Amino acid sequence: MIPTIQDLVNKQSQWNAQQQAKNKWRTRREMAMDYYNGRTGRYTQKYFADTLSKKIPIANVNITKRIIDRISLVYMVAPKREYTKPEITDYFVEKDFKMQRLERFTNLLDSCLVKVTFRNGLLDYDIIHDFEPMFGDDPLRPIAYTYPLSTKSEVLDTTPELFAYWDMENTFIYDRNGKIYDDPDNPEHTNFYGMLPFVECFREGRPEYAYLDTEPVNDVIKTNTVVNVAETNKSANIHFQSFGYIYANGSQVDKKDLQIGQDQIYYLGVDGQLNVVSPPNSVPALTDSIKESYKMLAQNYHLPTSFADGTTAESGVALRLRNQELQDDKKSDIVKWNDIEHNLFDVERQVLTTELMVDAGELESVDFGETAEVLSAQEQREQWEWELSKGIIDTADILMAMDSDRFPERKDAMEYLEERKAITPEVTTSPLLEALTTPV
Repeated sequence: MIPTIQDLVNKQSQWNAQQQAKNKWRTRREMAMDYYNGRTGRYTQKYFADTLSKKIPIANVNITKRIIDRISLVYMVAPKREYTKPEITDYFVEKDFKMQRLERFTNLLDSCLVKVTFRNGLLDYDIIHDFEPMFGDDPLRPIAYTYPLSTKSEVLDTTPELFAYWDMENTFIYDRNGKIYDDPDNPEHTNFYGMLPFVECFREGRPEYAYLDTEPVNDVIKTNTVVNVAETNKSANIHFQSFGYIYANGSQVDKKDLQIGQDQIYYLGVDGQLNVVSPPNSVPALTDSIKESYKMLAQNYHLPTSFADGTTAESGVALRLRNQELQDDKKSDIVKWNDIEHNLFDVERQVLTTELMVDAGELESVDFGETAEVLSAQEQREQWEWELSKGIIDTADILMAMDSDRFPERKDAMEYLEERKAITPEVTTSPLLEALTTPV
């Protein structure tokens, strides 16, 4: 049945509105990525006249990266994964690093994809933050994805921008003109995996209203913009007002001959006068305003207000109390990322089975390590003394904690202790004192 013109007009209006909303969604995500990567000059510069921005440096205070990296605690310490076939990890390329990066991008953008890619005989992990989902009957579970491929960083490269398409049955590469590129290894463009090799990652879980009902950290971006504008104003004040406003008067003064600058010498004639008006010092007020904005933003993300002031010497107990809220938030994140780890292994297993006919076994458990506590030297000694007295640790464990680079494995620490025991006379001391006084 041929649709009526009115139906086509109505559908076209709906498509245009949806595309405009999608374009705004993508623009906000691109802006968030720019701020995270420190590419903020063009966003700050629009608040100033072109004549001014050419005379002063545009501030770039990257608080976005600092906050995102600080709240991304799950992969700060690489998790310990237990496989039924431990040798399977030989096929993984930089998995811990990529998962750490994926967590940060997810916290930044609210939604990302990670794709398991068979590349050079191993499994690589592609983080995709610009993608287009396609849906069937369920509007919250895509049946296909399309996304741009990485471009070559070559000046002379003339390859057009390419995109990849994946659904449950097919996969192919195409360009903006709709040309599908031939693959000699897969002329039928078949998805041999029988599944989408992607894992979805959401900061707050899958949305309920719409799949793309996600937002980047807009409050961080806005505050970062405020800080950059304030810092640029501060630079302008220092640059132009640090020596005051200079003015000259007199009958023989020619304003064409006057040039403003700290290194200028003026001749004003017989009755000429040169004066300076000192403006109020607004730099401290701007600095305080920036700190207050920074502190309010830190509290939004369960960070103590001292986060804006930088690191200061504190006891381990004080640090734990200040970061308790952030640690509590990490516990809920661990549940989410534990599910992602198992979903990712399902894809890894299928890719290895299809590409190499390798049985990956099972992923039994994922143990997300706790962030190392910051203790003073006295607190650390007291903790080690208590753990030694209870038999929780021994001297080898202390050596590994003191110098993990030199003693990555327990056997390395034990061999060192045996060597020291062979060349050092027997002295009655506490095991802790011996470990602490032994050079490493």
